[in-house]
Amino acid sequence: MALIHLFGRCNQKCVFCSYPSDARSGESPDLKSWLKEISEMKPGLVQISGGEPLLADFYDLMKVIAFCARSGRQVELQTNGALLATLKPVRLELLVKTLDRAKGYFNINFSASRAELDLKITRTRGAFTARVKAVRNLLALGAKVRLTCVIFSLNYKEAAGVAAFVVENFKGLSWLQFSFIKGIGRAEGPGFIPKYASAAPYLIKALDLCGRKGLKCEVDHIPPCFLGRHYARNVDMKKMRFGILGPHLAEKEKVPECEGCGFLKFCPGPRKDYVSAHGHLK
Repeated sequence: MALIHLFGRCNQKCVFCSYPSDARSGESPDLKSWLKEISEMKPGLVQISGGEPLLADFYDLMKVIAFCARSGRQVELQTNGALLATLKPVRLELLVKTLDRAKGYFNINFSASRAELDLKITRTRGAFTARVKAVRNLLALGAKVRLTCVIFSLNYKEAAGVAAFVVENFKGLSWLQFSFIKGIGRAEGPGFIPKYASAAPYLIKALDLCGRKGLKCEVDHIPPCFLGRHYARNVDMKKMRFGILGPHLAEKEKVPECEGCGFLKFCPGPRKDYVSAHGHLK
């Protein structure tokens, strides 16, 4: 798995952004540099991200995805989804088909089930309505879509609400991931990072709902010891069981409290920025 940030520019100003544009001055990315960077990556999944990658020239983005397809690389297109709602139907269909040739999927950040909360999170008016429209349009075209709900201080109590909204409104969704906040970028420090123990009961309730409704779901950036009966939904456990290398090994680290835990062998530990914010695991 490899990640490419096309640039830091974005159409939203999410309070939890881990790659804010205001920290990326002097960027001058272009198609040639993107293709070169991808060509130097190891085979496997390529995560195309930003900023917001849909701010790139449309046909340049198509060329990036097509290049990945030709070189046998699967693509995860990371986006907040709002700009997808503005694409002309012919372009949206082309994007879906091109991504499908790369055996790819859309990964859309969907961290609120209410427009009011979405506005607090994204600080962008109209984004929620556009995002919902975009997801529906993609599903109508048969696209493979994953939604990612970033769990943090403003929304963790509404995790089950997000799950319920997704189940009710997005038939045909491939899966939903609950991803605990990264304490970097705009979210550095304890302000937006709830304690695992505080968020866990709400997250478990959301996972219960997904299970009852038959929606595939998974969890990232919160250790399995906080997930109760849903411990196996932790994505790092799957990676470590099969020896898959990746950023999960660099971003996380076992702490003294991990000693004696039944998950010790298959868990990389809590995020380092979480421990920096709270001083301990629990």
